Amino acid sequence: MNKKHRIQAVIFGPQGCGKGTQSLLLSDRFDVPLIGSGEFFRKEISEKTVLGKIVKEYVEHGSLAPDEVVNAVMAHRLKQLDLSHGFILDGYPRNVEQAATLDRLLKINLAICIKISDKEALRRLEGRRQCITCKFIYHVTDSPPAKHGICSVCGGKLVRRADDNAEAIRRRLAAYHFMTEPLATYYRQHGVLLVVNGEQPISYVFEDLIKKIHKLGFSV
Repeated sequence: MNKKHRIQAVIFGPQGCGKGTQSLLLSDRFDVPLIGSGEFFRKEISEKTVLGKIVKEYVEHGSLAPDEVVNAVMAHRLKQLDLSHGFILDGYPRNVEQAATLDRLLKINLAICIKISDKEALRRLEGRRQCITCKFIYHVTDSPPAKHGICSVCGGKLVRRADDNAEAIRRRLAAYHFMTEPLATYYRQHGVLLVVNGEQPISYVFEDLIKKIHKLGFSV
């Protein structure tokens, strides 16, 4: 890949939009690492670093860590990686303040926003089921298992996540609209925003993304 056209992307969208799936597909297509911010926080906690102990306190109380803590963890971990060949960053930034901090750490040349309505997000998340053993995810109508309630991969029991109820989903969506959605304006002003309709089948979303990314000059 031409150095000028290496993909250095962040990806965001409301809960249930499918950004995790699309991130994996894009990482494979462009042969760049997929960086999940959640893994950084788990490493800090498991390694019992000073930052990890602080993060753990917030996690145990069920609250979000403040921007200064989140930014410190991300800066610490990102500086340890070789990202010279590109990357896709999922889960960070979550707000404009974090995006500004990220700009001081890395150059972002593409910000992917996957859009779906709250109604569609609610439908997807209420119908989501996860295997208690291998953690594989299904949907009761969109991608059901071969046998009702049983994982087709390992035979484990499928359950609904505790936070996949209507009230909790609406709270999470409200938080997204308040905190994360303004990233679209931020990255549009920086000339790197790409928006795709996430209410299509997975393969169609991916095909749409690839076409739009190639039009911007990125190549595999």
